[in-house]
Amino acid sequence: MTGNDIIDRATAAAESNWKRKGFLEKIFTLQEQQYIHEAASPGEMVWKLWSMKESAYKVYTRQYGGRFFAPQKFNCTVLSRSAGKVDINNVTYLITTNTDKKYIYSIARLDDPGNASFMNCCFRITGTDFGKQQQFIYERMISHYAMVSGKERNDIEIIKDRNGLPLLYCSQDKLSIPVSITHHGNYAAFTIY
Repeated sequence: MTGNDIIDRATAAAESNWKRKGFLEKIFTLQEQQYIHEAASPGEMVWKLWSMKESAYKVYTRQYGGRFFAPQKFNCTVLSRSAGKVDINNVTYLITTNTDKKYIYSIARLDDPGNASFMNCCFRITGTDFGKQQQFIYERMISHYAMVSGKERNDIEIIKDRNGLPLLYCSQDKLSIPVSITHHGNYAAFTIY
């Protein structure tokens, strides 16, 4: 199982003031705040940690159900520029983060040596209409899966389960495959497990 989160750095800079009073204390643990204060680029570290938490949150809620807002319960450990882990309730998620000039993108997966491989794709999107962006992302995901799997594109669709979590459904095989979708500003990504 995977989860992902992307931050468009320009959009985050324009729309969010992470320096406002109380923000860091509300979202981040003391250790995470230390990472931020000691970072060469504190703003980059804020969004890296946020992305790590969000990607782990997506896996956790798929595993255990129930949505909630408790970012301090997700404890981030930065292992390197591109690797980290997030722990919550004795569950560890391994995190891979790509820090690009234009975006920060994290993927979380279970800390399990037998964890299967997954498909991943990150790309630019345009426009501001949420519905059109979502449709574009879905079409891109379906096309990608059809190309990689050899399945007929018309047999594949994205559906949401009763909890609102997306699944890639292949009618030919009667398969429902967990996916994680993220978009922010001009960037989007998906993982197919």
